[in-house]
This record gives sequence, structure tokens and C-alpha cells, in this order.
Amino acid sequence: MALKYILPVIAITAAAAVSAEEYQVFTGLNVDHVRFAGNSQNIWRLEGQYFFDKKQTLGPLDQFEYINKVTNVNASVGRASGENALSVGGEYFIDNKFVVSAGFARFDDSNGMAIGVGYLISDDFLVKVDMDKEQDVSASYLFSARYNHQLEGNDYIGFTAQTDEEFDEYGVSSKYFAALADGRYIAAGVSINRTIHSTSWGVMADYYFSSMTSVGFSYDKADFYSLNAKHYFNPNWALQVAYSGNADNSELKSYNVGVTGQF
Repeated sequence: MALKYILPVIAITAAAAVSAEEYQVFTGLNVDHVRFAGNSQNIWRLEGQYFFDKKQTLGPLDQFEYINKVTNVNASVGRASGENALSVGGEYFIDNKFVVSAGFARFDDSNGMAIGVGYLISDDFLVKVDMDKEQDVSASYLFSARYNHQLEGNDYIGFTAQTDEEFDEYGVSSKYFAALADGRYIAAGVSINRTIHSTSWGVMADYYFSSMTSVGFSYDKADFYSLNAKHYFNPNWALQVAYSGNADNSELKSYNVGVTGQF
């Protein structure tokens, strides 16, 4: 049956789940099959995140507040190009004002770490500095600011700006989330980034038939694009499928299947 017939049926069965849900544990298993010039490989990753307080959805079961303010820890394991990958990290909020973050990642024989310190000027305004240190590479620093402009109900427009310590590389991004009529929602975003050598941009959008079913797309300056669909079979389990490609190179393709669990 064609996708355009399947999705409305799923949306109707999910329409009853319109109230906000609360979660503390998030898990996910993703598998990518990547093809390029006749070669292919499978990439998989298993990830999890635990919040020390409940996170409330904004309607859709995968949409939450723009600026996180809850202490959390996370970990992931995966495998790509015949090598194992591992990462651990977390954020700790002190008196609901200061935040300290840390992370460690390892892939093959290389590893890196990150440490950050931030301050919540208000519930809608966070400033932060992060230090990244990769193996055998000098440390780099990233300064960022995030602002949430609250609209009616749970609707918002969020903005993020960031730059390195020498102002050679910088970028801005924005996200818009809004509830539509009849239990439908939309989320859209745009980003622009500048490096020493080039400027890049990207756009994305997700349309929610209900709090449990969505379709989306993304596109960037390098002509990479993706199409995706996600459906929650109940408040705890979801299945996502995606296809990615490049408009200038038909030999580059990626297929993704992911399972999400949140409790």
C-alpha cells in the first residue's frame, strides 16, 4: 500500500493521545545501511539517556523544551567501518542556575573529551562555554548562547548562536515549534555556519499528524537531503525510518531504521 494511504490511517488511530506525557529514561537503537560507488557498510549504535527529573512533552512524544534544565547522564556504543565507538557524558544543574557538563568519546584508537560551564540568566536564556580536546590536538573553545522566545501555549521560537575563541568559525540556528488545529503540530529549523574556508546552511521540517505520527525532511547547501517518518505504537515505543541521499551524486545513499523507547 502506498505511503500516502498508510500515514493518514496511522494518524487516525493515534489521534486519541493528545495529552502531555512525562519521561525520564530514553533509549534508542539505530541501524544505517550506507551505499557509495558500489560499496556498502552497516553502522549501528545503541544509546541511552537518564534525566534526574521528569521531562514533559509539548504534545508530540518526541518534542520537549528548547533549553534543557534537568540534570542528566548519557551513554552510547556503536560500530562503524569495522571499529567500535563509545561515548559517555552528562549535565549537572546547580541551584537551577549554573550547569556543568562533561563528555568522553572513543573511536578506534582515538579519543576526545569535552568540558563545559554555563549559566541560566533566566529560564529562557542560557550562556555557555565548552572546551573540546581531541587526542594529539590542541584544545578548542566554543562560546554559545541559547534563547527561547515563548509564544502562545507551548509554541516557541528558539535561537542559538556560537563562535570559537578567535571568531574564525561561528554559526546561528533557529527552531520554530507550534501546535496546529485538530491535534496536529509542526517543527521547523534553519542553520547557517561559517568556517575559515566556506559557509554552509541547512533547513529541516517535521509535520505531525498527531502526537504520535510524523513525517519530515532536511536539505543543506551541499545538496544532501533526507526523508523520514516516525510512529509511536504506544506512549513508550516508536519506529523510525529514513532515507538520505545527495542530489548531485546518485551513488551516495543511506537507509536508516531506528527503535526508540522512553519511560
